[in-house]
Amino acid sequence: MISKNALECIRADFSDIDEQYRNIEQEIWGLEETSIVKKYLGLQKKKSELATKRKNLYSLMKYGEYENCEHLWGLSMNEYGEYDCFCVKCGINDKAMKLSNRGKEDSLSFDERVMASVLEEHDYNDDSDINIVCDKELAMALYKKIREYHPNIDDKTVIKYFEIALDDIRNIEVSDERKKSRAKRLGLRRDFNRWK
Repeated sequence: MISKNALECIRADFSDIDEQYRNIEQEIWGLEETSIVKKYLGLQKKKSELATKRKNLYSLMKYGEYENCEHLWGLSMNEYGEYDCFCVKCGINDKAMKLSNRGKEDSLSFDERVMASVLEEHDYNDDSDINIVCDKELAMALYKKIREYHPNIDDKTVIKYFEIALDDIRNIEVSDERKKSRAKRLGLRRDFNRWK
């Protein structure tokens, strides 16, 4: 129970804080009438509206990219020791659908939610085209680099080049400095270290 003396102290503190609060509120209302603050608030409103439109268009764009891709499936191993199939072209992976099916939708990123919806609505082949287990980021970087140097080859040839490049990466010992240089050339993070 709060004593009468304590209650008086609380009331006095509340009165002081309430007065400060109301003074600040009045100042804010006064600032809202200045042209620069009006402009700021207007821009914030426009930014919020554009952010919503941008998110919706991004979702549609990614859905279309995933849906229209002629997937080239690779394999990676996830943190649970399970194999995930992913497309080296567009990045869609079945991890999103697995997590969704396990009732873990809350753990999915925005992109993974889009992936799960595409995979649920369309049949996909869970057999890998590339039968070498490889980090998804590395696989996509290798695919991109192969396509950069050989834009007109078919997917079967891409797979052969991919397997040769990955075999070289894994079997030819290079220094840590060279690995950093390789990561940079492939467009990977400088500290990338999942080569095996």
